[in-house]
Amino acid sequence: MPDASSLGRAIINKLPEVESKPLQGNKIELLVPHEKIRDVVSLIDELVPDALPESAFGIDLEDDKYEVVYIFWSHESTMLCQLRVSLVGEKPSIQTVSDIFPGLEWHERETSEMFGITFENHPDMRPLLLPDDLVGKYPMRKRFKTDRSRLEETGLSTPSPRPERGGGE
Repeated sequence: MPDASSLGRAIINKLPEVESKPLQGNKIELLVPHEKIRDVVSLIDELVPDALPESAFGIDLEDDKYEVVYIFWSHESTMLCQLRVSLVGEKPSIQTVSDIFPGLEWHERETSEMFGITFENHPDMRPLLLPDDLVGKYPMRKRFKTDRSRLEETGLSTPSPRPERGGGE
């Protein structure tokens, strides 16, 4: 079983466009160009036989810049490997890796539904969580505007307006 740093070196030796960022302990973060995600995930599957996907999720960095983060864990070597993929554009897309690790199928569906990130060649991109009236709207994007018209149905109190910030007079 490789440790995090040797896994990072092995991947970078085969794919020099991937960047490595060691983290504390037996953890590593790999910055992966979106066109290399399948290659990196396949190498993890090959080099770490007990690697399990823990999670995959999106991050909105604003201005049509996004990241998809994949986290893999090896119990035998107690190693965590985090992949970070940058995406740009109004309609970001990346190849699915759910055929390599089927446990990521729902993670990719949720990320697609919440952030509008397309996972190309995914076997089932049906909506997973949101009601039909939100299809095509992405509630985890920072520019998503919430509609407070049904707030009273939740039983929550109406939030107080935020105080205006002083202009440094």
